Amino acid sequence: MRILVIHPHLHFLGGSEILTKILIDGLVNLGHEVVVLSKDFREGVFTEGKGVALRRIKRVSEGEGVMDRLTDLMHSFNEVINEFSDAVPFIMIQEPIYAVLLKTIKPGIKVGMYIHYPMEEEVTEENLKEFISNYRFPNMYGEFYKVVELHIVNSNYTAKAFYKFFGLTSNVVYPAIPGDYFSEEVEVSARDPVAISVGRFVPQKRLDKLIEWFGESIKPKVPSAKLLVVGIPDSRYKQYYERLKELSSKYPDVELIDRPLKPHELARYYRIARAYIHLRIGEHFGMAPVEAMTQGAIPILPKASGLAELISDGYNGYTYSSDEEAIKYLLKVLSMSNEEYAKVARNALRSSWHFTPYRFTRDIANYLKLITE
Repeated sequence: MRILVIHPHLHFLGGSEILTKILIDGLVNLGHEVVVLSKDFREGVFTEGKGVALRRIKRVSEGEGVMDRLTDLMHSFNEVINEFSDAVPFIMIQEPIYAVLLKTIKPGIKVGMYIHYPMEEEVTEENLKEFISNYRFPNMYGEFYKVVELHIVNSNYTAKAFYKFFGLTSNVVYPAIPGDYFSEEVEVSARDPVAISVGRFVPQKRLDKLIEWFGESIKPKVPSAKLLVVGIPDSRYKQYYERLKELSSKYPDVELIDRPLKPHELARYYRIARAYIHLRIGEHFGMAPVEAMTQGAIPILPKASGLAELISDGYNGYTYSSDEEAIKYLLKVLSMSNEEYAKVARNALRSSWHFTPYRFTRDIANYLKLITE
């Protein structure tokens, strides 16, 4: 099978871009051919090779508005479909307008889509232009989702939201993390009271709140505790990044790591942590907690999130419904005995094995067969 994977900004390095890379490599390993279309590609991450062809969205219009960007897409979709006429389109981000354009070019073509969340939660009046410049159209969802034949979502949490907002059913395929996280045996017998949180430096991640909690509520009760905050700045939220730097310098034993890390580098940080804490309420999934689980960090997650579906409190992690409850669980994990920590951490590690690249890619490929038969 030849698959046309579409993701508009593979020059970024966030969760959806990493997942797209996992899918591409996995499909090739399963014997499929892959064509990838994007505005640009991150150097050293996305490369052409056996079974993989890269194509870029071309600028054919001079303006910066929505219609100009749609014209670019129409032109580029037409070129790639003419070149690879047998390819099955699979859109790796929630942009149903892409399906409308594809069907305008080739009526009858069937389209699949991976939906991280059916609504764009980070768009604001200030950053809307940047979304559009990267071929994202957060105000053009609505009825367009009905044009797509195959809807795949990343969790039951997202599936419920998709049905609530648009009345459409979907197939759940939990995402994967890079295989590097499964490559080494991890020791979970004893660790210092270290907590970690990983994510882009955007307000929705609430990393500023975490640093404040640590300094004011955690550190006084666990004096030897340390906090690692890992992520990369987002050009849309420069002031928020400056606030994180200011807060991390204000409180002792807070380390802000603000550069891109390869999986083996990030794994080293996870491996020294007892607890991974995620503060974004309504996180439709969140891949960083799974990465942390593979390295023996116990996850502390909001109940209103996708990954929480797989967490049993006290067995392989903890889920919370309020900020006060989150602080309580963080104190619990950082203060528990090495024996108790090891018991929960081993269960978390075992639970993470569900998120392998092979399982994710196999499930996607099997669903794609449904729209090719």
